[in-house]
Amino acid sequence: MSDRRIREPILIVGSPRSGTTMLGNLLSHHPDVAYWEEPRPIWSQGHAWRDDDRLVESDLTPGIADKIDRRFARFLEASGRSRFAEKTPSNTLRLPFIHALYPDARIVHLVRDGRAVVASMLRMLEKPPDRGRLIARLRETPWRDLPALAPLLFRDLIYPRVSCQTQKPWWGPRPPGWRDWLDLPAPVLLARQWSTLVSTARIDLQDHFPAGQWIEVRYEDFLDDPQTEFERVGETIGLAFSVDFFAKARAEVKCTRADAWKTELERESITQIENEAGEWLA
Repeated sequence: MSDRRIREPILIVGSPRSGTTMLGNLLSHHPDVAYWEEPRPIWSQGHAWRDDDRLVESDLTPGIADKIDRRFARFLEASGRSRFAEKTPSNTLRLPFIHALYPDARIVHLVRDGRAVVASMLRMLEKPPDRGRLIARLRETPWRDLPALAPLLFRDLIYPRVSCQTQKPWWGPRPPGWRDWLDLPAPVLLARQWSTLVSTARIDLQDHFPAGQWIEVRYEDFLDDPQTEFERVGETIGLAFSVDFFAKARAEVKCTRADAWKTELERESITQIENEAGEWLA
């Protein structure tokens, strides 16, 4: 810890489609924050060939720790700011690993209603791959790990064309055992993915981080009152927010799709989601 270049990094975690991008973009307006959106190749270096995204303390070697810390420190130094922040949904499965690297990290866990997440994820499964994001990931990936991206590129760019596939079989963080879920109906699969991410993050945060270093924020509460929620977040991550910042947050936060799942999902799909993830929906 004493030789780390980054101090008290701010990490936003949560299931995809839970508002982490919105929260990260708002946080990037703070004058002290250097924000990096989804530096996944940096976190996974040395483990790029793994079949899932789970990383624990024993996966952190001194060499990997130095490479991650050094890369983030270069980013922070180039920004001229004082606090490093990032959001990577797959880090929801890496909190023990992150604690071993940065025991002083400040974590913001964003949780959205699982039914809304599934409705949004169903749309993502049908979307074509974002080639711009794939290219950005290639540029960020350490050269030693580039061969590990070949299966991803084949899955997202080549296989859909040759197979006439209209829907991706999987999207987002890969919990251990995810391949065993691929034959499930899509709403059930996505509900299991969401509930696994939420439950894993809650358990790992409680087991590894002191209470004052992390906070869980409900997406719906954030939409209702962004100023109150940002004040809570600020106490945890050690930042103060100005009146201008809050005005910008209120202007940028959109509530229009908060309950869209109620009309987008069929009744059968809602029942499947509630049966699969009911205990985590409360």
